[in-house]
Amino acid sequence: EVRLFNRNTREFHLTAEGVVLFNHAQVVLDHVKATDEAVAGLRHTPSGALKVSLPMAFSRDIIGGHLLAFSKQYPDIRLQIMVTPHSVNLMREDLDLAFVVGLPENSEIVAKKILDSPLIWVASADYADRRIKHETIDDLQTHLMYCERRYQVTNFQVRDNTGRHAINMSHLMTVNDPLILRQIIVDGGGVALLPQLYCQKELETGQLRRVYHKIMSNEAAQVYALMPSLRLQPQKARLFIAFVEDIVQQ
Repeated sequence: EVRLFNRNTREFHLTAEGVVLFNHAQVVLDHVKATDEAVAGLRHTPSGALKVSLPMAFSRDIIGGHLLAFSKQYPDIRLQIMVTPHSVNLMREDLDLAFVVGLPENSEIVAKKILDSPLIWVASADYADRRIKHETIDDLQTHLMYCERRYQVTNFQVRDNTGRHAINMSHLMTVNDPLILRQIIVDGGGVALLPQLYCQKELETGQLRRVYHKIMSNEAAQVYALMPSLRLQPQKARLFIAFVEDIVQQ
């Protein structure tokens, strides 16, 4: 007799033996699923549910307005979209596909880079005209009030024409949604670091202005598509990834 899981009144988790059995069973189920996908592919009509997780800002600002077009193009695929600010577990949440910000450390996850957008310093046009006098690192630090939570560190690395430098951003007020941060800056909340992709419209309309051009971040905003390595990638997942890549390129 082998114990496959431990449970009490508050939690449930697999034992080491249970994990082994689950992984082998998942492979069998995935091959069955892949067979169904292959047969469906012969009819050239991918179908069935596609469970996808999307990060908040990416879903709202980049992808959300295009989902109807995907459904019209592939009417037999039933999208099930989960929008979350948190990291997800593909297996536990039974997801076919997850888009995440930043490359996860889990080596068993298949990751494909979808987006690589530079981080830029921005301010409202009015704030830039009235307050920014010298485009130096010392001057920049006097205008930083907010940052995205992931960048709240004591030594944020940047570079300019004099070399590499560190900016202390640990004391700043934080927001975990770059779109909210973007609005704060549009409203005159100083200078902030944002992905260029999320600022493009505001830069074109003049709501935002790029500042401190020569002070560049060593990081970039990256979005990856994640798939479990044990699963054969279904055709409908490949179609959705290609669809998202096309949106980003546009």
